[in-house]
Amino acid sequence: MTRPARIAVLIMVALLAGCAGSPPPPVEQPGFEPEPEPEVAAFRGLWITRWDYRTAQDVERAIDESADLGVTDVFFQVRGQADAFYRSDLEPWGHQLGDDPGYDPLALAVVRAHHRGLRLHAWVNVYPLWKGLDEPTNPEHPYLVHPEWRLHDETGAEQPRSEYYVVADPTNPEAQEHIAAVMRDICSRYEIDGLHLDYVRFVGETLDQGHLWPGDAASIARWRAAGGTSDPNTPDGRILHRAWVRAEISALVMRIGHECRALRPSLAYTAAVLRNPDIARDTYLQDAAAWVRDGHLDQVLPMIYTTDEAAFRVDLDAWRAAAPPDRVVAGIGVYKHAATDLGPQIAASAGTAGWSLFAYSSLLESANPEQDRSDEARELRRQLRAVLGAP
Repeated sequence: MTRPARIAVLIMVALLAGCAGSPPPPVEQPGFEPEPEPEVAAFRGLWITRWDYRTAQDVERAIDESADLGVTDVFFQVRGQADAFYRSDLEPWGHQLGDDPGYDPLALAVVRAHHRGLRLHAWVNVYPLWKGLDEPTNPEHPYLVHPEWRLHDETGAEQPRSEYYVVADPTNPEAQEHIAAVMRDICSRYEIDGLHLDYVRFVGETLDQGHLWPGDAASIARWRAAGGTSDPNTPDGRILHRAWVRAEISALVMRIGHECRALRPSLAYTAAVLRNPDIARDTYLQDAAAWVRDGHLDQVLPMIYTTDEAAFRVDLDAWRAAAPPDRVVAGIGVYKHAATDLGPQIAASAGTAGWSLFAYSSLLESANPEQDRSDEARELRRQLRAVLGAP
């Protein structure tokens, strides 16, 4: 076809399309290449813990310095142990902030993050009720108000307090309702971009494995009502009992996602999970690979906190195999690293959605009173920032 004839055909097509009420198709121009779509920036996250801020100035500085670091997303911790680092009618203020800090950390963080072009995820510890040998001093704390929510064994003894977390019984429906209500409250009142779950698993590191947890009469009654017929104290019965607890944890993840997405449809729903999907599921009753495969979570962030690059790759490959790679964000434990071995793990995260760094105080000056402020530690933080291309 000659050039004039081809132009005539194109004009006729355009006229016919216009008569049909639809826009004409684009005209092909010889030698013209359309501009490529801009690449979507990889996910670059940073966890900011509840110890990293006390004052409003601390919050603003943490958000600003995170932006200067070049991250795209911040996980801002607002619930640690059934407490609130935001204004709440459901739980008391986190004790690090006192009775009332005079400002709302989450509200301030959201505004500041959006001003700096960051996505802000409210980071919540799901099951922890308390941490430490002493009881909470606030009489309204859920640990004191609802002792029936605590984890108990078959003798009725509760999980003893320690320097690690004591947790809510994941099979207790009242505890489940309270946790879900807290999540709905956050999502309904704050313009957050994401809700990020942590400790959404069976927290059993300090439990006496010679006992059944949960094994008290009320828990066993729920186990029987759910169809449990075997003796949970036998090896086979223990396997079935643990499967029931795993299913209860999964049900809460699904419930929170359903209820919070209904309130905020654009919500990014994510979770920090164990370093390996099989360990997560079998040891900690965290069926996170299924959660993300089935669409109950948008992304998982496996916490592969190691300086061993080979081990890092093994665990990350296991997650790539268990879940869609574009729904996996590699969690890197910066606190373990020298500058020379941070870069290789960031590079190894290629082929996933991106990476997230734990945590802020390992890279920047923090309000955390436990932060090492020696000259050597400051220099290491500077070197680690340099790996990210930040001053």
